[in-house]
Amino acid sequence: MEFIKNYFRNLLSRKSKLSLALDVIIVVLAIFIMVPQTRKSAIALVLRPTVFVYQPSLLKQPIPLFTSSLDWRLRTLGGDTCTLADFVGKPIVLNYWASWCAPCLAEMGQFRSLYADYGDKVNFLFITNEKRTDMAKFVKKKNLDLPVYLPIKRYPEQLSTSTLPVTFLIDAEGNILMRKSGMAQWNGQKMRHILDAMLTKTQTENAD
Repeated sequence: MEFIKNYFRNLLSRKSKLSLALDVIIVVLAIFIMVPQTRKSAIALVLRPTVFVYQPSLLKQPIPLFTSSLDWRLRTLGGDTCTLADFVGKPIVLNYWASWCAPCLAEMGQFRSLYADYGDKVNFLFITNEKRTDMAKFVKKKNLDLPVYLPIKRYPEQLSTSTLPVTFLIDAEGNILMRKSGMAQWNGQKMRHILDAMLTKTQTENAD
């Protein structure tokens, strides 16, 4: 027992305060990750600082949405129904996510900041397959001020995915400009420049 005490005493004497603080943080995060109730939040917290590594990129060629894709029916958490076509006319940011998906939660802060600045000029659709009642509770608990939708029909083939998160960027004319699998830095300068260019193009075309 005395050996163990001396070992930890010497260990603590060799470490700086910053190093000790980091060790404590790592241990706390490890504990939260091991507990099922806090696992996803802890993993999301670890992932959040790494989103800047993953930058969104435009497709080489725009892909026009089929009529069948535009007819895709969605439901709001309030129970109202709409189709994807209802949002054409403005750029669309369409994100597939889930409350149990740690990478989804890690990038959600990026979307919240982007939505705060572009929500009146760009249509944001955060789509989840979870039950409406469960999602409504989650949104209220997390004070998530984002427009959440649930699919009434299966995903259109053009917008289908087997992974989360996935984000599509669609222009005002209904062309897919971006498909990004995995989390990304959505609130960075690159994405903002893309949106600003899309909005300028739309305003110019409307003026003509």
